[in-house]
Amino acid sequence: MDQSDTLQIVCPRRHRFMPLVVACLGMIVLLSGLPKSWARLPEFAAFLSLIVMLAMLMFMAAILYRNLVFRDRLCIVRGEGQPGQRLNYFADEIVSLYRRSRSSPYSSEGKWEALGLDQGLIEIRTTRGFVRFGVGLNEKAADAATRRIALFCGLQVAPDEDSWVRPGARPDALSQCNEEA
Repeated sequence: MDQSDTLQIVCPRRHRFMPLVVACLGMIVLLSGLPKSWARLPEFAAFLSLIVMLAMLMFMAAILYRNLVFRDRLCIVRGEGQPGQRLNYFADEIVSLYRRSRSSPYSSEGKWEALGLDQGLIEIRTTRGFVRFGVGLNEKAADAATRRIALFCGLQVAPDEDSWVRPGARPDALSQCNEEA
């Protein structure tokens, strides 16, 4: 198996200012209240507030991780993979691709996106289900990645021009992909 049989896409880390500020300020506020809660620990109310604070700290840490460390990776292989190779999908498993647009800032998904906890702009429909990919990609990079995946997997542009479909695939594959999203 040579390198042309493998497509690997690694998204850049995103360093978004607002989620980092929110997470850092939230952690400062929570950490300043932690000793006071710890001092009253035998009380049930102190125990409950301590658990809530720790849960919120974990959420803030997840925001920091997602915005500073996390990189979305995708590996697609044509044919059979090599032993020990980390791969996500085989090219034959991918049925369709759909490049999603950015969500409205007032929608539920838009709010998760504002915190840096969104799932990516590319929706990949496989024979096993569907997955979202592309965390950290901007609109232009998501278009380019969608084209690369489609060309690698042998997909063709669907009639609606927003998606890519495998030739000979069920005609309802794309509609199922859009309904589940």
